[in-house]
Amino acid sequence: MSRYVESWRAGDTAFWRGPFGGFFYKPNQYGELLMLAAGTGLAPMVPILHSITDNADDETFITLVGCFKTFEGIYLKAFLQEQARFWNVRIFFVLSQENSPEQLPWSYRDKTHFGRLAQDLIEELVGSCRRKPFALVCGSAEFTKDMARCLLSAGLAEDSYFVF
Repeated sequence: MSRYVESWRAGDTAFWRGPFGGFFYKPNQYGELLMLAAGTGLAPMVPILHSITDNADDETFITLVGCFKTFEGIYLKAFLQEQARFWNVRIFFVLSQENSPEQLPWSYRDKTHFGRLAQDLIEELVGSCRRKPFALVCGSAEFTKDMARCLLSAGLAEDSYFVF
């Protein structure tokens, strides 16, 4: 999807589908949200993340994992860096077409993984959650299918994640 958006020109017509809603968030509904987003799958995570950090009474922990091809391709970099300053927010990146931390700015090196988001990293992320996580997943059909499988293998029940 992302590569198509980059090719649009003014005046082009676009037809949208998904991500389909149906997820309604209430403050403090979950101990921790584990957000797994690939490319434009970041879109439905942003308003949820923003609503939590804008509400001083919402003590939900957030671990957001953004999967992108390259560092330059990370959407909303400045916004995500700002959100990561909140006490209850952790943000990680997985870059599939890069492999050298030395080429990243210092502030990204310790929170960036290389390759694809796979079972071992999902297990590490689930295990590092500070409270019982509820996962939100959005991305391509292949990504969401893989993440659902990984989350189940990592011990989350089917009612402990939502796929957009």
